[in-house]
Amino acid sequence: MTKTLKYNIFILISTIARNIIEVFSSVFLYKLGYSIKDIMLFYFLLYLISAFTNVISIYLINKINYKYVLVISSLIYSYAFYFLNNMTPNLFSLIIFSILLGLGSYSYHSIRHYMAIKVIDKNKRIDIGNILIFTYIAYMISSYIGAFISNRFGLIYVVIIIFILSILGIIPLITLDNLINREKIKFNNITFNKHKLLFFIFEQFKVIFLILQPLYLYLYVEKNMEYIGLFNIIMGLSSIIFVYFFVRKIKVNKYFWLLNIIFCIILILKLNISNNFIMLMIAFLEGLFSRMYEVVSTENLYDIKNGNVSSYLIIVELIFCFTNSILYLIFYIFNININIIMYICIGGILISGFVRYKNAFKIN
Repeated sequence: MTKTLKYNIFILISTIARNIIEVFSSVFLYKLGYSIKDIMLFYFLLYLISAFTNVISIYLINKINYKYVLVISSLIYSYAFYFLNNMTPNLFSLIIFSILLGLGSYSYHSIRHYMAIKVIDKNKRIDIGNILIFTYIAYMISSYIGAFISNRFGLIYVVIIIFILSILGIIPLITLDNLINREKIKFNNITFNKHKLLFFIFEQFKVIFLILQPLYLYLYVEKNMEYIGLFNIIMGLSSIIFVYFFVRKIKVNKYFWLLNIIFCIILILKLNISNNFIMLMIAFLEGLFSRMYEVVSTENLYDIKNGNVSSYLIIVELIFCFTNSILYLIFYIFNININIIMYICIGGILISGFVRYKNAFKIN
């Protein structure tokens, strides 16, 4: 079994565990009685905590075996949703949940990205395509199962599944200890041109759009989490079709600006539809174009040659987390309606396409 396949199996299992209920976090909070403004505060705190978690987790994997960090991460992550299942809806509980989820989530994401950079071979486009396919399969499986089990049996059973799968996901990594080299964290040799930095910033509008999408669907289309799971299944299917059949043939980077405009048009159309069936058709189109976007952003994220991976990931993740945190803080302070937030995100996505097209990214 190759190192890439072992990593992809880890991605499949761990992504199922990590998305089986997290995708519905905003919906659960809303059902508990939190307002849209409260949920914006939650995500502001979540990403603020995640920024510091990223630094700590990368520091730890350069000191101790990364599998220990993953076990601790799985424990905290599982407990976060156990806490959600039992929390009293007040500000203090919201803060505690954001801290737990930030610690449990980003201690995992840092290791995931670190290992991806290490396993990607010279066939970069193919390796990234395979990683994304395994990720989308996991998204398809996880979201519907999470909605089904929580609706019929309760959230506590989902928490148990999360922990079991999180631990099982570590097993394929047992023989990959040599992937992570102990590095001294230093930032003096890592620079970004302004276009790469701008793309990293504007890319976060797409991240926010997708994070808030389940809540938007719940509020304006169908108050049923299983429907949201079905929506994600259709998105996942079209995503796999795009990555498997088209990503190797279409010059995505060359036509990214044009494809991104079409993507934004689809998202605008989506915000003006409330019919359940037509929305599922939109899900298929959204899956195609959102994954086109993700192929480009993933290639850029993992584009590092002969650099200090730990230092690079700390900088990049800090950009991601602080950008998200600032945007959510703005949405919270001005109490912006979720409809308006989604349109703002589409505007940011549109700008990112032209930023990306203007100049190829290189790490100096």
